[in-house]
Order: sequence, then structure tokens, then C-alpha cells
Amino acid sequence: SRVPQERLLAAEALAMFPSGRDRVTEMLVDRNPDVRLGAALALAQNQAAPPAAQIVRQLALGTRERSLLVASLMRDLVDADPPSVEALLADPDLPDAAKLSAVDALAASGRVEHAPLVARMAKSSRGDDDLLPRIYHALGRIGHPSGHEAILHGLTHSSWAVRAAAAQAAGSTGLADAAPRLGELLGDAHWWVRFRSGEALWRLGEPGRTVLRATARDGSPEAREAAALTIEEREGAGSEGA
Repeated sequence: SRVPQERLLAAEALAMFPSGRDRVTEMLVDRNPDVRLGAALALAQNQAAPPAAQIVRQLALGTRERSLLVASLMRDLVDADPPSVEALLADPDLPDAAKLSAVDALAASGRVEHAPLVARMAKSSRGDDDLLPRIYHALGRIGHPSGHEAILHGLTHSSWAVRAAAAQAAGSTGLADAAPRLGELLGDAHWWVRFRSGEALWRLGEPGRTVLRATARDGSPEAREAAALTIEEREGAGSEGA
């Protein structure tokens, strides 16, 4: 059909049948971007998609194609073929925007088996751009201990955005070993790092709250303020809840 909507509906229907999936695969190079993305979604939902890296290249994900449906596509690929997503993330030639969608999909899956992959990405990342903070957010959401070493490393990163994301992940995963470093970050030059570190220390329970109380007494001016505000806000919230 010359009508993109009709081709899209045809792709969705054909993908349900093994005999029609080769034709749907050919539609990954359709002249219409919505048809291309729809064909990829249909194949992924039926666990018949090509490798994730191939789809990223054919659909120009992260460059031309920025549809919100890309997030749904990545979630389906994670469910259907996790190894191909792992290969995508390890490919240095693919755009970071596509990898961001993949990382978010891995985090949203909540599957602990993805934690080692995300942790390796944190350790091997070359820069401090938007991708690395998102990786640490993913580690926090997955919440598996295999990410602890990477989180500790992130707390010393040169980028404040990475330090803040790692601090949040430390609190989310209950990483008690991070308490001393989080105490140091209460005096960080960036307010958002101080805030996230205070929140993380409170979430760690008594080990973290001990650091907060000690810092509120003896830390630098910035650290004392961050610790005192965290304690005041959290204790106040507890009183209101009671």
C-alpha cells in the first residue's frame, strides 16, 4: 500500500505469524519512519526482532528517530533478547541516545541479572555525559549488590552529576560501605551532590544517621548545613507520619 498507516497495520498483523516475519523485517527500511518503528515494535513484541544493534542502525535510533515509542521498543528487546541489548551497549559506534533508552529499559525491567552488565558499563564509560548518570540511576533501580563496587567508584567521579547519581544509588541499594564517602560529599561544592548524599545517608539507617549527626556537629560549614537540613527534614517528616 502507498498509505503508511495501512503498511503499519499490515506489519503488526504479519508479525504474529512466523511465515510473515521475513516480510516485516524488510519493512525495517520502509521510507516512512513510523512504519519502520512499528515494524520493529511488532517483531520485538513477537520475539522475532533482529539484534538490537541492527535495529538501532536501520532505524537511526538516537539520531533521526526520537519517538517516545523507542522506549517501548527497548523494553521489548530487553524482554526478548537481552544479549543483543548487551552487545548494543558495548558497541562504541552507536549513539549515546540509543544507549540511554537501552539503559532505561534494563533498569525498568528490574531483573537482577542485568546488574552486572550495567555495572560494567559504569566502569568502562569513557565520559561524564548524560549516559553515565543514567547508568548509576539504573544501578539504583535494579538494586543488586553486584553494582556496589561501581557505585563506590562513582562517588569519586569528577562530574558532579555522576557523584549525585551514585549517591542516590548508594542509598537505594543500602550500600552501608558508602557511608564514610557520603559523609565527605556532604561538603561537596555542588548543592545537588550534598542533597543526594544526605538523603542516601538517612536511607542507610543507623550507620548513615550516625555520620549525619557527627557531620552536623563537626563538619565544614557546607557539610554541617547539609547534614542538619537532612536530619531536620527527615525527622520532621517522621513526626508528621506518626
